[in-house]
Amino acid sequence: MTLTPGWQARLERSGIAPEPRIDVPVDPAILAELTACIPDFSRAYEPDGLAIDEFDGYGATVRTLRAFISACHDLLGTVREIMLPDPYRRAG
Repeated sequence: MTLTPGWQARLERSGIAPEPRIDVPVDPAILAELTACIPDFSRAYEPDGLAIDEFDGYGATVRTLRAFISACHDLLGTVREIMLPDPYRRAG
């Protein structure tokens, strides 16, 4: 999980001890509710829910990739402004 420093500090102050839960089965009632409420949930959750050629076009994958690409472009813009500031923009 990727967390900002603020959220990381908040979790550390929460007093909740982190426990590995990857091997703890999910309550079937929760799975049933997620499947009923979120049509694409089973496609992402089940081991064979998505074919390999479907993964790149799956909504959550596309949104994640778009967010990373957007962040990369934003960073490039920031670096560009530091290295080559616009001479026609006046400071302050």
